[in-house]
Amino acid sequence: MSVGEITAERSQRRASSGVLVAFGLGLAALAAVALMAERLWLAAVQPLWFDEAWSLAVATAPDWRSVIHEARVDVNAPLGYLLLHAWTMLAGSSDFALRLPGLLAVLAAALLSLAWPARGLRREARLAWAAMIFAWWGVDAFLAGRAYGLLLALTTAQTLAFAALLERPGLKRALTWSGLAALAILTHYYALILAGVQGLAYLALCRRGALRTWPAALAFAPAFGWLAWHAPRLAAFAAPGVAWHARVGPGEALALTAATLDPSAPLLGLVAAAVVLAAAMGPRGPGDPAARTLRIAAAVSFAALALTLLSGALHPSLTGRYLVPTVPGLLLGLVLAAQQASRPRLLLAALAALWLATALRPDDFARGLAGRGSYGFETASRVLMRHGATDVVFAWDHEATAIMPPATLQRLGSVFFRRAGYPVRVRPLIIRPSDDVNRAAPSAAAGARPGRIWIYNRQGRTAARAHPPAIPQTDPRWSCERIGDDLAGSLACWRAP
Repeated sequence: MSVGEITAERSQRRASSGVLVAFGLGLAALAAVALMAERLWLAAVQPLWFDEAWSLAVATAPDWRSVIHEARVDVNAPLGYLLLHAWTMLAGSSDFALRLPGLLAVLAAALLSLAWPARGLRREARLAWAAMIFAWWGVDAFLAGRAYGLLLALTTAQTLAFAALLERPGLKRALTWSGLAALAILTHYYALILAGVQGLAYLALCRRGALRTWPAALAFAPAFGWLAWHAPRLAAFAAPGVAWHARVGPGEALALTAATLDPSAPLLGLVAAAVVLAAAMGPRGPGDPAARTLRIAAAVSFAALALTLLSGALHPSLTGRYLVPTVPGLLLGLVLAAQQASRPRLLLAALAALWLATALRPDDFARGLAGRGSYGFETASRVLMRHGATDVVFAWDHEATAIMPPATLQRLGSVFFRRAGYPVRVRPLIIRPSDDVNRAAPSAAAGARPGRIWIYNRQGRTAARAHPPAIPQTDPRWSCERIGDDLAGSLACWRAP
């Protein structure tokens, strides 16, 4: 074969490859648009679940001082509440308005992976990484009314800033990284593990160069100052009788790792990761030297994941969504491995397609949201408004209720009534595991048209575990509507005058 024929054949292959890439990009764009449309629709129509209702109660507090007070009462970091308070003053407090910032933050996280000038990451790798981040949406997809979208965006930028800092240490880059890391910590405390591992890696790899940038550490002062102020409250939540998460064993650690890779299809995500890593170990030669710091950033995220899982094994304080800070680095590691394999474009396209396809499951997604929405009280509040309740006993049957100030529970229980402009008196009921709420709540009800909301979970150390919801059977004067099932949900009860 002549040189001209060889050149022509290569040109034809490149052209065919270009057509396939263009076709794949078009499909990915359509999938992304469909995914965003699906999430926006569900954000508007699905009732808030309990954690989102808590966000709403804090965000709609009357002033900044109240927001800070309620943020300190809670176990979570404050930044999400502060930003949401500002947002609701501008956009209102509807369910859609509460969820929109999280959805936009996930979109921003995906765009960051495309726009950030990271050396060693090829165009097709950037596109695959952006698609995977965009399709990821958080370990629990129904948490759009929380700060996890913001956390995903911040830790995506933090991971990229860390790689840039390793590439060329300097004060400006160190300030960028430390500022992003501090904001991530103020968004969620488990981001502290990622920041700590990154900081130690920076000191170990750059040594004198890292020490010369010491003023950048001052960016962490607000985060550590808030943590010190919040520490006594965090200790109360960590007490043996209050902490409600289970310890993480080997099986749970594997399941959490798989869900952190791809929450929509954990098993497929784990298999895909194994296939990509095996392909990257083939006879391809050394990887792109320009991607060295990106590979370190990915490895550091994996180390942070391992330490976070270890913390859950040592103390019952971990659930899947707390692993969000490690997600950008883990997905980056998969993309870098695929980029190094013998057929990188095919693997990268397969990764993007798998993540987008598994996320595009409207029926499953809607069922998941509806199931979590039942562990809430938006629907229960609407039921009582429909029946004209004037006085409501609010019972959140949870391990942490005993350490909650009554004013916080009153603000929480009345949040949907306030938003609707519905006049009602809400009285919180402090519940302990030995209580029988079937008898305590009705006896506490008063007023012209009394009502009652009972949020229960029979799988925890709760009152409902020993005394399942059965108010009408206990007192036939009450009528109730159950939202959820026998294990977890809410009960809305009313009594005719």
